[in-house]
Amino acid sequence: MPTIILPEGVLGERCDKILAQLLPLSRTNVRKSFERYPFECNGKKIHLHDKVYTGDILTYETFDFFVNKKSKNDLHLDIIFEDKDLIIINKSAGIVVHPGANVRGKTLQEYVLQYCTLSPLGQEGRSGVIHRLDKDTTGVIIFAKSDRAFTHLTRDFARHTVEKCYTCIIQGTPDSDTGKIEIPIARQTDDRKKMIACSNGKSAKTIWAVHKRFKHFTWMDVKICTGRTHQIRVHMRHIGHPIGGDLIYGYDGNFAFQRVMLHAESISFMHPLTGEKLSFTAPLPKDFCEALEKLHSMDGEELTELL
Repeated sequence: MPTIILPEGVLGERCDKILAQLLPLSRTNVRKSFERYPFECNGKKIHLHDKVYTGDILTYETFDFFVNKKSKNDLHLDIIFEDKDLIIINKSAGIVVHPGANVRGKTLQEYVLQYCTLSPLGQEGRSGVIHRLDKDTTGVIIFAKSDRAFTHLTRDFARHTVEKCYTCIIQGTPDSDTGKIEIPIARQTDDRKKMIACSNGKSAKTIWAVHKRFKHFTWMDVKICTGRTHQIRVHMRHIGHPIGGDLIYGYDGNFAFQRVMLHAESISFMHPLTGEKLSFTAPLPKDFCEALEKLHSMDGEELTELL
């Protein structure tokens, strides 16, 4: 469940008042959310009029809000966790993480900036951005709200101490149930938007394990030990099993996936302030589950018990 750790200066104020200050919601909308969904404070059920304090941990099922109610093209932010140093989002498919060349439309970072303040550190136009996911990739992504979080987390990503686990659907069925790919990755010389596995690239390591086999596809769990651009997509193509729907990196199957079937399922790292190890998970998105159900149906099997 999403979590908010109350910041300094909260000294016995009503829960609904504090939530209205921390979130882009009126107290009326907060009250409506309390009527519809369960809320807890430090593991115990809480009512909207109860007093809360600095350091209290509020957990909730969801809020019915959008980051900017005036726009017809708003993106619902699925917040997994938030405190004064960082915010973790369950990214949806079809949105770019940050502004860049040839990027049209509002990015996820810009939506987050409508919701809260991010650290100004980072490349131009990418304030608060710690790492990225491809446009069609769903799942867990971190943004830094404080300079301390940005500095610590970018260092940890550079040192490869952040644990990142993905799940994907690949074309074909590997010979073994587990494997490791250690092939360097570089940009293609004839197309700078694409990457390629080659001996003179940057080191890249991917560990994979079969989750479920189908007749012509495989549901696979993947852990990346480095964070190269398009790493999983390039490595899967390299071993002859491109990710379902990934037309850029070799998918040519007859099953029509809606997008590249890659989901950032979980991430684990040390909190930049407390030093506590944190782990967060994003559930499989609807289109991923639907694709699995169709593959099972094609194989004449039931999927319910695996989801």
